[in-house]
Amino acid sequence: MRKFWLLILSCATLLALIYSARSVFITLSQGRTVDWLRLIVFEFQYWYVWAVLTPLVLWFARRFELQHTNWRRPLLTLIGFGLFITPFQAAVEYLIAYGFDILRGMAPDEMMRRRQIIPRAIVVESFSNFIIYSLIVCGHYAYEYYRRYRERELRSVELEGRLAQAELQNLKMQLHPHFLFNTLNSISVLMMRDVELAHRMLIRLSDLLRITLDSAGTQMVSLKQELDFLRGYLEIEQTRFQDRLTVHFDVSTAALFGQVPNLILQPLVENAIRHGITTRPGAGVIQINASVENQRLQMQVSDDGPGLDDKFKKGIGLTNTEARLKQLYGPAHTFELENKPTGGLLVTITIPYDDR
Repeated sequence: MRKFWLLILSCATLLALIYSARSVFITLSQGRTVDWLRLIVFEFQYWYVWAVLTPLVLWFARRFELQHTNWRRPLLTLIGFGLFITPFQAAVEYLIAYGFDILRGMAPDEMMRRRQIIPRAIVVESFSNFIIYSLIVCGHYAYEYYRRYRERELRSVELEGRLAQAELQNLKMQLHPHFLFNTLNSISVLMMRDVELAHRMLIRLSDLLRITLDSAGTQMVSLKQELDFLRGYLEIEQTRFQDRLTVHFDVSTAALFGQVPNLILQPLVENAIRHGITTRPGAGVIQINASVENQRLQMQVSDDGPGLDDKFKKGIGLTNTEARLKQLYGPAHTFELENKPTGGLLVTITIPYDDR
């Protein structure tokens, strides 16, 4: 409330100063003597009376809001109130001015003349006052319209953010059973060949599941945390494939601190194993690179398998990874799959670098 009154008084003071300067300039340009006290007091009392009446006008405007479906009655009511408040403002203003003239000791004949012209002056000034009244009401409606527009915009952004978060969480949760199913399938295959190795894989899987559950509500992690989880997953796969699977890491120190979506690399590595290792009769290599350049974090996962062909289709892992990146970064990211010149598939992700 204090700020509200301060704003009204500040506007009234500014207008009073502007119109005072205007009146002084007109008087001087006509070669007449400037009655500084009366001229300045008249302008200030005019705008300060409006300052006092403005809260009443705003309350009335809020009370009779113009609606799309019902605007005629409120409009007529506002016009009627304006026809009352504008002569009332002029009457108060001239009564104050008359009292000021009495205090100044003005001659009785001059006082008599001013009393006679007050009714006519009130009627004349009411016309200009109605414009001031209309501007206050229109200003109120313009501000209310802008405020509601901003509220709807903020609410829309908030709802879009919640929806995006829910979609991201849903996409991430789809990866958990997918990852678990594929890992258990690997263990079931190994059970037929080496029970001891399968037992170690189950223990390692329990560790991974514990990490996964601990980070279930986390969308972003550092690349270091992502790689720690990935190494645990690769230990299971290397136990299964043994000498057939070799993994190389080439990650810069700066890249380790970059924030990445949780479980963003595991589906890429899983895809490389599925299409690049299992389809080969011999050993295969998976290369994982990460670097920072021009404030962008680039992550690459490549294999030396057959690469892309006409039969290649994106599975759940790649599809969800692409969807998550689109939700999180929009056009600020890239997600590319291409065949390497030396053979094999190269998957490249670039996102804005954030080391918070």
